[in-house]
Amino acid sequence: MNETPAWRVWLVTALCAGWAILALASVRGGKWPVAAICVVLLAANLLTLYRLTRRDRPGR
Repeated sequence: MNETPAWRVWLVTALCAGWAILALASVRGGKWPVAAICVVLLAANLLTLYRLTRRDRPGR
């Protein structure tokens, strides 16, 4: 089984938080194109975080 390094999980978590904060700040500033890009990058990082942290479940 291949273990994910803890630093990579923390890095992706910090990236998710950063994109979320930047998206909210862009929305408040009325910069909708920048906010949309931030939301797309947030979604990509959330998918990566999910893939890094999911575990093998019984019956799969």
